[in-house]
Amino acid sequence: MGNESLEFYPDDPQPGPSWGNPRWPQVGGDIEDDLTQALDPTAMKLAIKAAAAKAGKPTDPKAIEEAAADAIRAMLLIRLYRVRGHMAADLDPLGQHHHEMPEDLKLEWHGFAGQEDKEVYAGGHMGFEWVTVEKLVETLRANYCGKVGLEYMHIADTEERRFLQDKFESPGDTIQFTPEGKRAILSAVIRGEQYEEFLAKKYVGTKRFGLDGGESMIPALEAVIKYGGQLGVREIIYGMAHRGRLNVLANVMAKPYKVIFHEFSGGSANPEDVGGSGDVKYHLGTSTDRAFDDIEVHMSLVPNPSHLEAVDPVVLGKTRAQQAIRDDLSKHEQVLPFLIHGDAAFAGQGVVWECFGMSGVPGYNTGGCIHFVINNQIGFTTSPKFARSSPYPSDVAKGVQAPILHVNGDDPEAVTFACKLAVEYRQKFGRDIVIDMWCYRRFGHNEGDEPKFTQPLMYDEIRAHPKVSRVYAGRLEQEGVIEDGERDALCKEFVAHLEEEFEAAKSYKANEADWFGGRWAGLNKPADPESARRNIETAIDRKLLDSLGRTLTTVPDDLTIHKTLGRVIKAKEKMFAEGSGIDWATAEALAFGSLVIEGFGVRLSGQDSGRGTFSQRHACWIDQKTERKYIPLCQLPHGKFEVYDSPLSEYGVLGFEYGFASADPKTLVLWEAQFGD
Repeated sequence: MGNESLEFYPDDPQPGPSWGNPRWPQVGGDIEDDLTQALDPTAMKLAIKAAAAKAGKPTDPKAIEEAAADAIRAMLLIRLYRVRGHMAADLDPLGQHHHEMPEDLKLEWHGFAGQEDKEVYAGGHMGFEWVTVEKLVETLRANYCGKVGLEYMHIADTEERRFLQDKFESPGDTIQFTPEGKRAILSAVIRGEQYEEFLAKKYVGTKRFGLDGGESMIPALEAVIKYGGQLGVREIIYGMAHRGRLNVLANVMAKPYKVIFHEFSGGSANPEDVGGSGDVKYHLGTSTDRAFDDIEVHMSLVPNPSHLEAVDPVVLGKTRAQQAIRDDLSKHEQVLPFLIHGDAAFAGQGVVWECFGMSGVPGYNTGGCIHFVINNQIGFTTSPKFARSSPYPSDVAKGVQAPILHVNGDDPEAVTFACKLAVEYRQKFGRDIVIDMWCYRRFGHNEGDEPKFTQPLMYDEIRAHPKVSRVYAGRLEQEGVIEDGERDALCKEFVAHLEEEFEAAKSYKANEADWFGGRWAGLNKPADPESARRNIETAIDRKLLDSLGRTLTTVPDDLTIHKTLGRVIKAKEKMFAEGSGIDWATAEALAFGSLVIEGFGVRLSGQDSGRGTFSQRHACWIDQKTERKYIPLCQLPHGKFEVYDSPLSEYGVLGFEYGFASADPKTLVLWEAQFGD
């Protein structure tokens, strides 16, 4: 439905169930999970015998039996760390969430207590052929229980699991930054922190919904631009709520500081002849280009109202439209959707799940979205135990088998690594992935709010807790990357730059913006918004009408249609022959067809839109023997017709179509509500 490779063409048979992924075998041969094979005692004994002979170890039956039993226990230990290691990871910067080490991650549970020096066969796992129990556990804890916790063993796709596993089990190759890279990360964190402090000083009492406590997100988002560009991304479309929005606008989107200061002082970023939305600063969007390593990436931040997560499907729809415009619907690699969420909203808002539910559906697939959760462990005044029924705010993502990276927000390198890995995964597998950054909110929900009314103990911890840049700078000083006092010098230098921008804001005046450029060229605002009439000839000539009639009533010889549909088509033939009695559905098809012939796109979606709720539309003809789909309007030249039966969602699908329409003025986008909704 619609001409999209990697999904299915109108003339193809309908695909099987959504779980019919060719890379999702549950059992069998080499593609079966390697540890499942390793737990087979017979296979293990054969492997041990060969490995023991090679290593010069005893090969008598008793020794092989004992070594095989030890190896199976070691394999189970490895598997359990892969599944549950995240539960013992060091994630909370405040140290308030003390996870007890799960019993099945302890040596006692596996019968290895007191046997730390014992050498066991690991069969190449974790990089070891033979390894002591102590070294194995040390390596597992370093990989899975550090500042990043990985949830991925719920994924059925073996190739995806192995990709993530390899990244985590060789962290020396992946979580590595040069001294220059570390300084760049520190500099980005400082920009994020000092920018918030500067706004607080200059605009006392003004709401800004600061990022304070979550500044590690700034270098991480820059990493998305840099590594995304290297992997083929040429456009990133961001959506986020209010928390940290001003920081993203300035320090990621590179919106000039003086423009934001101008807005804070009551000015507008829009030229006077266009007029702005009049919305508050922390709802506004922007677009810009940034280059890393000579690769330019266009970025846009979609405006967002106070309705939490409402922007999510809008971003996905806009992404889909941009992918269509760039002819990127087969690979989905050039346009990346990136959604930034709050922890309470991610767990609480139903539209989040609606977006996950659409993520792999034909017509709505964007090749994967990166979700970044600013998990400051509170929702306004509501603690997590009252905000959700599951351990993590990200648990909803498991419904589509998305991998989840939990990361400590006090470690900017770990957060940056998580984003880099997320980009790699998305570009390789074309699926959603979630980063759950544990941090804190240094002030109240807004800067004038008193958080100690409801969370006094948490805010005692926060007020005593050093800022992210101080924690990270202290680490870099110990590593010898920076010298004592270098952080303070960077802060001073950046604040001086902000002062210059603050002065420049006083005389700033917006240039005339070309709102009707690019694909919007030729569209203009009316001379008078109320009384101006825009008369356009909409009639079509008889020759085109007859041609469309033939397209809508010609059944291919190799298509076996339903007999009742045959009678409907015969009735349409009569309408066209006599020129009278044309019903609503036929008139609608003529309208769509004439637009396509003129080179426009038509995208219609909704529940049951292909056939029509009342069996009136029949935009799709289904072969009664093979279920092959044939869409008459897709046979027309010049433009593109698409019709999709959407998931049983209203809010999400409507938002998606709105986003699509906002990006492509050359396509008529329609969402059809189901009867009674």
